[in-house]
Amino acid sequence: MTLRSLRVVTFSFLVCALTSCGGSAPENADDDVGSVASGGEAAPSLEALAASAVSDDRELAERAIASLRAAGPRGHAALMSTHADAIAVLRDAPPITPDAASERLRHAIDVVSGQRDGHASGLYWHTDLAAAEAEARASGRPILSLRLLGRLDEEMSCANSRYFRLVLYPNRAISSYLRDHYVLHWSSERPVPRVTIDMGDGRRLERTLTGNSIHYVLDADGSVLDALPGLYAPRSMLAFLEASSQLHAALTGDLVASEASVASAHGLALRRTEIAFRSAREAFPAIPDRGQPSGVIGLPSAIEAMPLTVSKLAVEGNMLDAVRAPGTDPIDRGTVDWVRVGLDGYGIDGAAIFDETSRALLRLKTGRDEPASNDVVLALSRTIVGDTARNEATFRLSVLEWLTTRDAGEPRPTLEAFNERVYSELFLTPASDPWLGLADPTVWDAIERLH
Repeated sequence: MTLRSLRVVTFSFLVCALTSCGGSAPENADDDVGSVASGGEAAPSLEALAASAVSDDRELAERAIASLRAAGPRGHAALMSTHADAIAVLRDAPPITPDAASERLRHAIDVVSGQRDGHASGLYWHTDLAAAEAEARASGRPILSLRLLGRLDEEMSCANSRYFRLVLYPNRAISSYLRDHYVLHWSSERPVPRVTIDMGDGRRLERTLTGNSIHYVLDADGSVLDALPGLYAPRSMLAFLEASSQLHAALTGDLVASEASVASAHGLALRRTEIAFRSAREAFPAIPDRGQPSGVIGLPSAIEAMPLTVSKLAVEGNMLDAVRAPGTDPIDRGTVDWVRVGLDGYGIDGAAIFDETSRALLRLKTGRDEPASNDVVLALSRTIVGDTARNEATFRLSVLEWLTTRDAGEPRPTLEAFNERVYSELFLTPASDPWLGLADPTVWDAIERLH
């Protein structure tokens, strides 16, 4: 039985449980549903619900999980505290083959936290922006809002978000900083496209295709303070979070002074990013000149959007080439060695991508132990170094330019307005194209559609 199907059956118990525990209402009816006692009996405490959340009685567990999610951060804290010892094992020294009890615990944490692999990060994510804004106002913290393809609480979200879950959110320095300085929120741009190849002997190869993700920093009113597009190395991500937190702290009741501080910070960040870009381009002339037009006319295709992201090209490029329509050109992989640009041009430390928590999560998700996983770590680290360099040399420059070119007195952009521009002009996956460039109406693959 799914959480969605439990909504009607268990609603009366939710009200009783949350009233007794002092909890709050669900964030929204789609994602945060809860369970509730009937017949007037005392509602279970959050601790009791946390214990029931890992029961081998599936219906009992799902009701408890739904109630904990509905209780918000308090329900998440109760679940993490109740199972602290088991979570520590999963996070720090997971078995290569987890048992059924471990998998039940992982599932419970994923749903309650709003994030797949939530046991490794220990983070709680809102899925309703209004709830995140309310917490931001109460706490005085900014919001870190992730926009992705698919859902963060599912395994098959877009490729970038899977890397976020592996090397960014579990990273101890990043997860600690996020818990202390940010309110977290995610929203889905659209479902993530998937392609499955049946090998004919029972084996199936499944991949996601195209799309990109971006982290926004918002104030409590939902206005954009800054944005980091795509995948970044942990140290670069942490530096962005620290700078954005300081920028948010400069906001005061004086609107004019606050906006002046924001404009000054954006201008400084743009100058620093431009200097780093020029230095990298001197060393690597193959890097395209910034501001060059994409050459894309009309709606872009996935073939054009794919090379914009090093990690997605590595993971999904061959699959997209295999399924592209007959008569269309293959992916242009370009001539820039972005990994070398990252290492030598931007000075990114490839050895610092995976900390111990990320390595442990890799072990849990792949079943590979040392030294078998070393090759995977090396390959993934190089990919993330390349993504960081490419994003700094392209997407980040555009984002900062947009943020610094507002007219005097013009308010900062809203999340939805800024995000629409990002996906259309930067990521080349505009919302106006329901097929994400994967279907060209001018090319027929000779497969009958009408009958």
